[in-house]
Amino acid sequence: MPRDPHERIISSQMTGIYESNYLKANSPDGRYGLWLKHNLLRPVAGPGIGEFWFILSRPDGPPVVAKREVDLQEVTLSDDHVGIHHTTIRLAPDSASGTLADCHWTLRLSSSDAPLLHFPWDWMYTASFPKKKAVTPAPHLRLDGEIRIGELAIPVTGWEGLRGHNWGREHAWTYAYGNCHLWSDGARRTIDGFSAKIKLAGGIKSPWLSTVVSRSPDLELNRPTSWFGGVEVTPLSWTLRRSSATLSMRAESSRMVGLRYAHPGGDESYCYNTKFADVEWTTPTGQYTSTLGELEVLTPEPVADIPLHPSPDWTQAQGDYRA
Repeated sequence: MPRDPHERIISSQMTGIYESNYLKANSPDGRYGLWLKHNLLRPVAGPGIGEFWFILSRPDGPPVVAKREVDLQEVTLSDDHVGIHHTTIRLAPDSASGTLADCHWTLRLSSSDAPLLHFPWDWMYTASFPKKKAVTPAPHLRLDGEIRIGELAIPVTGWEGLRGHNWGREHAWTYAYGNCHLWSDGARRTIDGFSAKIKLAGGIKSPWLSTVVSRSPDLELNRPTSWFGGVEVTPLSWTLRRSSATLSMRAESSRMVGLRYAHPGGDESYCYNTKFADVEWTTPTGQYTSTLGELEVLTPEPVADIPLHPSPDWTQAQGDYRA
C-alpha cells in the first residue's frame, strides 16, 4: 500500500515540537562512523532553536564533535520536501554539506532503499499517540564525497548508512534505538527499530514499547502484538526478544559519544550513541552479526563515565563548539 514517508519539514508548520533530520554512515573499512544532525526545536511561543551537529567517531579514539546553535528564524525550512539551510549548512534528499568550526563536509546521497515505517498505520503519524514519530526515509543510503577536519582530508567513497527523521511533542522518557547496514557476511541487509518508555498522565511511565523492521529477511515486528515485553536496556546495550526473532546490540563505553538533548518544554535528556556496536540478529532464516551497528540510548540522568557535549559552560557567543 502506498505510504507517506513524511518527506517534509514538520516544524515548518507545527509548534511545540522538536524535530531531527539526520544522516549516519560507516566507512566500509570500519575506521570511521559519521553522524550529522539537523535538529529543530520549535516551542509554542518564542523564536525556537536550530541545532547542527557534526560527529566523526573512530573505534580507537575520542570522537570529533562540533555544534552550532542559531535562532530558528535564521534557518530556511522547506514545507513540501526535506530542505534545511543555514549559511554554510545544507541538507536535501540527495546531498548534504556544511562547515562547523574546522569541520567541513560535502556529500552526495544515493542508492537508498524504500522507506522504513516504524508504525503500522498512517494515523499514528498524525494522531497525538504516539508522542514521538519516527521514520527512516532512506535506509541503506550511500554517501560519497569528502570530509575535512582542519588540514586532514578524508575521502568518503561508498560509505553506507541512512537518513532518518523523527519528531514529537517531547523525547521519550528513555529509549534504545538501533540500526545496522554493514554485516559480517557482506549481504545487503537492514534492521532498524527502538524500545521506549514514555511519560503518561500523572508522571507514570509506560512499559517498554518496541518496534523493529528489517529487510532481508523481511520482518515487520511493529504491530500491537509485538509492542510489549522482552526488553533489556542499559546505557551500553539493548536486547529485544520476540517469538520469531531476537536482536542484541552492545557497545563499549569508550566508543560512545554523549550529547545533551533539549525538550521543547526546557527539560534536558542525555543521549549516548555509537556507530561501532556489536550486533546479533537472530531470525528463522539464520543469525547475522556485525561490529558496525548504531546503538543509541537516551536516559533522564547522565551516565558518569561518558563525557557529554557540549560542555556545560559553552554558549554560541563563544563560536561553534568543538571537541
